[in-house]
Amino acid sequence: LKNSSFAVMGNDNPFLNSLFGRVKPRNAGFSAEVKKNPWNSEKVIVIFQAKSTAAENVFVTKLLQYEKYSEVSCDEKGAEITTQAAASERGMRVELREPAAAIDLSARKTVSEALDRARDKKVVYVGETHDRFAHHTVQLQVIKELFGKNPKLAIGMEMFQRQFQKPLDEYIAGTIDEREFLKKTEYFKRWSLDYNLYKPILDFARERKIPVLALNLREELSGKVSKGGIDSLSAEEVKDLPPQLDFSDDAYRARLKIIFGQHRVRKEQSFDHFYQAQVLWDETMAQSIDEYLKKNPGRLMVVIAGSGHLAYGSGIPKRAYRRNGLPYFIMLNDGDVDRDIADYLVLPQALDGAAAPRIMAVLNDQNSRVSIIDLPEDSVSRKAGVKVGDVILALDGKKMEKIEDIKLELFFKKKDDTIKLTVLRKRFLLPDKELEIAVKL
Repeated sequence: LKNSSFAVMGNDNPFLNSLFGRVKPRNAGFSAEVKKNPWNSEKVIVIFQAKSTAAENVFVTKLLQYEKYSEVSCDEKGAEITTQAAASERGMRVELREPAAAIDLSARKTVSEALDRARDKKVVYVGETHDRFAHHTVQLQVIKELFGKNPKLAIGMEMFQRQFQKPLDEYIAGTIDEREFLKKTEYFKRWSLDYNLYKPILDFARERKIPVLALNLREELSGKVSKGGIDSLSAEEVKDLPPQLDFSDDAYRARLKIIFGQHRVRKEQSFDHFYQAQVLWDETMAQSIDEYLKKNPGRLMVVIAGSGHLAYGSGIPKRAYRRNGLPYFIMLNDGDVDRDIADYLVLPQALDGAAAPRIMAVLNDQNSRVSIIDLPEDSVSRKAGVKVGDVILALDGKKMEKIEDIKLELFFKKKDDTIKLTVLRKRFLLPDKELEIAVKL
């Protein structure tokens, strides 16, 4: 793809679906459309569409006469030729700064007033920085207010992967408890952030029986793509990908490249692979939204996701709209005051919420054993007598095999609780010794 230009016969060719998401059919006897190759701006993709063999035979002989145009079409007899030239750059490129934004504070609105503009929308996106309690408080407010106006509401969440829809449904229905829900969705393994950030939203959904949709692609696929690209997937794995993938949003690609460059740990990673994984995430979430709303046309959906997936509509919103044409509304928490970034930008005051206690240890799990690889100086575990190298066998008598097992148990503890850690300690020239250590959280 990076090395070539392509001629593609027909807008329904699946090759195009993996580049532009979807190419609309032309209402013409014959047409030729030139698009930039998303993987190499020096190369092009030329899309030929034909309804009439007669028009094709007449027009192909004239095609080179229209080399300065990006789109050319004719009627079914090969007559009435129409042309269009895409905008192109001329001269030198100069970076211009946007004028400084001035905000009229006297015209500021509350979240409730902002939502008045969303009353005719089918999808309301509310962005977040994942670890900020204030952002999740705004999300809950939006959900409550929209539910009050229209009980036929659903909530879409980036935080859960599609294969865990069943336990999510069971929790909302009240047939399993919170502990089983967190375990079955593998929340602490796959999302890992403190569940207290999202608990009020899920509690409200469970109380009011609001359907919650798991939007995201399974981690095994996105992780594999981020390392080796889509081509690293097996034929069986490819079946789980969305049939439409659009890589042609240059502005989105440019923003992601800046983010990619800010993470040193990604220096060895290919940006192309990172970009592919990001688009797979976005397209999967957009497909999940589209599938649900087509099955449940009477419902409104509130989607909560990271602001990067929503800003300017590039990540999820435009991709869902490409599939169904349903009107949407974007509300972001904090962020740049930039034109077209969202319909509304909310600036909530900082808020400290509930947080699960920690044992304050750096952990590693391997072969069903959780080892302590570091302890900060002020660690409650260090103060209690736990040492680097200890293997945690149990917490309050419950067997611990994975880091998420420990996170799950700690979620149901409170600050100042005392827990009992059963650890296995290696000793020099002596057999390993099992110890029980009381740790005050």
